Amino acid sequence: MKKTFSLAVLAVGLLVAPACTGVGTLGQVSANKVGSVGQVIYGTVVAARNVTIDTDSSTKNMGTVIGAAVGAGAGQMLGGGTGRVVSTVGFGALGAMVGRGVTKAADQTQGQVLTIRADGKNGATYNVTQPVYKEFGYIPVGCHGTLQLGSDGKFIPDGI
Repeated sequence: MKKTFSLAVLAVGLLVAPACTGVGTLGQVSANKVGSVGQVIYGTVVAARNVTIDTDSSTKNMGTVIGAAVGAGAGQMLGGGTGRVVSTVGFGALGAMVGRGVTKAADQTQGQVLTIRADGKNGATYNVTQPVYKEFGYIPVGCHGTLQLGSDGKFIPDGI
């Protein structure tokens, strides 16, 4: 029974882990964005700074919990009596550390902080932080395009 439970915990961990992914491609939209309304501003990039976008804390926490569960499940399969308790706790702690580290490393992505000067609008400027999309790579200063404002604002160069 205990081995069955441990294997079930391991299986759930492996199934849930892929849900901890980083930023998608430009062509992906999350379901909660359907029907949302945003503002579009045409402008030119006047400053660009490369950054590393780190994982949010909820994703790191999920990796920690999944790692702890998988580690504890594996530890349950070892030893007997007090040894089993020690291996469950030890492997659980080790799994938590590994899960957090893997989630953090897997979800770091390269990004840019762009400053956009709007066409017209008395030269108003906007900042947007976004991943480096595989569709067009790093965006250089002087690039013209569309700034989409909203909960997931992004700058898309002309011609994309």
